Amino acid sequence: MLAAQTRIFPAVPHYELPEASPRVHGLVGRIISVRRGESNFGRELEAEVALGENFPVLALRRGSRPISLGFGTQIYGRFSLGDRRSALISNDWVVGLNTSASLGAWTLTGELYHESSHLGDEYGDRFGADRLDWTREVAAAWVSYTAGQVRLSGNLSYVLLDELDLDRAGAAVAMDLDGRPIGGLLGGRLRPIGGVFFDATAATRWRISSSAKLGLALSAPANGREIGIALIAHDGLSTQRQFFRRESRYFGAELRFDL
Repeated sequence: MLAAQTRIFPAVPHYELPEASPRVHGLVGRIISVRRGESNFGRELEAEVALGENFPVLALRRGSRPISLGFGTQIYGRFSLGDRRSALISNDWVVGLNTSASLGAWTLTGELYHESSHLGDEYGDRFGADRLDWTREVAAAWVSYTAGQVRLSGNLSYVLLDELDLDRAGAAVAMDLDGRPIGGLLGGRLRPIGGVFFDATAATRWRISSSAKLGLALSAPANGREIGIALIAHDGLSTQRQFFRRESRYFGAELRFDL
C-alpha cells in the first residue's frame, strides 16, 4: 500500500515555468500599466487573472533522482479597467501532459500540450474584431541547471498541429534568482525572488520578447506553499495569443498564491 501511495501522486517537485515567464503556475492576479497596447484599447490600465498548475500524477522512477508524469492546466483572462461594457479582452487556455526528471542540478522536462485562445464577446462586438483560430498542439522540451541561488533554463518547442498554418519552431531562455531568507513574517520565511525571460518564435520572424520580475516570496514552513508579490515588466510581442503579432509593453505588479 505504501508503494502505491508513493507512486501515485508522488511527493516530488512540481514542474514549473521560469519565474519571469508571462505564463504562470498558481493563482495570480496582475495590475498592469500598458504603455504600448496590443488591443484596440491602446494605452490603459488593465488586469490579468491566471489560474494554473502542473501536478505530478505518477512516479515513473522514485528515489533521489525521480522521474514523474504530470498533468497541467492554465487559464488566462485579460481585462480592461477603463471600459466596463467590454472589459474582457481575451482569454487563453492550456492543457497538457509533462514528464519531468530531476537529475541533481539538472532538470529535464518534456511537454505535450493543447493551446487555444478566444476574444471577449463584448470586445469583439464593440470593435468588430474577429477571433483568430489559435488552436494548436505543441511539443516542447525544457532543460534547466541550478547552481546555488541561480537557475538557468532553455526551451525548444515545435507546433505539431496549427489551424493558422504558421511557422512552427520556438525557443526561450531564462535566468531565475531564488534568494536566501532575509527574515520571517507571520511565521513564514521571507526571501527575494526575480528573473528574466526571453522568447521568440518562427511565426513572428524570431522577434525577441523579454519579461522581468523582481519581488518577495513568503513560504510556509509546514508545507512549503508560497505567497509572492513582485514588480513585473514586458517588452516585445503580445502575451495574448489573439494579438500574437502586435507589439506590447507594460509595467505592473503581481500577487501570486501557490496551489
